[in-house]
Amino acid sequence: MNDPVLHPLSPRLDPQTFAIFLHIQKTAGITVQTYLRQRFGPGSLRRMAWRLTRDPRLAGDLRTAARARKTKDRMFGGHFCFGIHRDLPAPASYMTYLRDPVARFVSLYTYSRDTPTAYYHSHARDRDLASFVRDSGLLELDNGMVRFIAGSDDGSAFINRTPVGGVDDAMLATAKRNLETAFFFTGIQERFDESFLLLGHLLGDARPRYLRLNTTRSGAAPVLDPDTLRAIQDRSQMDRALYDFACQRLDAQLAATFDDLEGTLAQFRTANARYNARMAPLHNALASLRPRSFSAG
Repeated sequence: MNDPVLHPLSPRLDPQTFAIFLHIQKTAGITVQTYLRQRFGPGSLRRMAWRLTRDPRLAGDLRTAARARKTKDRMFGGHFCFGIHRDLPAPASYMTYLRDPVARFVSLYTYSRDTPTAYYHSHARDRDLASFVRDSGLLELDNGMVRFIAGSDDGSAFINRTPVGGVDDAMLATAKRNLETAFFFTGIQERFDESFLLLGHLLGDARPRYLRLNTTRSGAAPVLDPDTLRAIQDRSQMDRALYDFACQRLDAQLAATFDDLEGTLAQFRTANARYNARMAPLHNALASLRPRSFSAG
């Protein structure tokens, strides 16, 4: 296999660069990944053909799926950590979204508790939020965003497997360095539209549009009593530092890219609302006809 190659960052994604979408759970990633498939493929029919023929680009585990990709595929997205570029066939650059750590913990818990097919359902269904955070032993609930962005050197494709409590300043520094040197785009879920405008610009899309997908529709969100909030904060201090760093980086990129951000944003929101009114019913009708897939894409 070729040595891992990261494409040098540039103002826009180079057409010869393999785009990697590192999808961290509960950061609006389904919405973004749907847009990326419209830009890069594979489309629904192609993915269906892959599934029917058990093409390793869908049927294998993460690393097998990555190794089966061809240069012409152009994009690979899914739940994995930094380092998957080592298994892809061309120079690559990453993109991702981050989210306020407390909000992400709450959303991940609520979704996992109320969705039987959720990856962490068995960990959440019989626990309250505080117990989910303190007692589940899930690495994703121990500065998970830093773990994903820092990556792993032990061959783990999903998440850095440092024991709970072991995420330190050195790992945070690695995550920050990766964002600066290997991610051409890092969006912020709480500033989704501004981030999406920037993503469209970096991809050379003059009229980016998205459909809001997979928003959590479940029972009432748990009330954050002081002890629960403290438990989340204790498990996300490094995530908070990474999130703040990414927010500052986004501010700088937006200022350097858009002369009139507020005006551009207002025009985008008006156009995107019309797009959703026109396209969402069709998308929902088609989605109801096919099974849900959580494979890398």
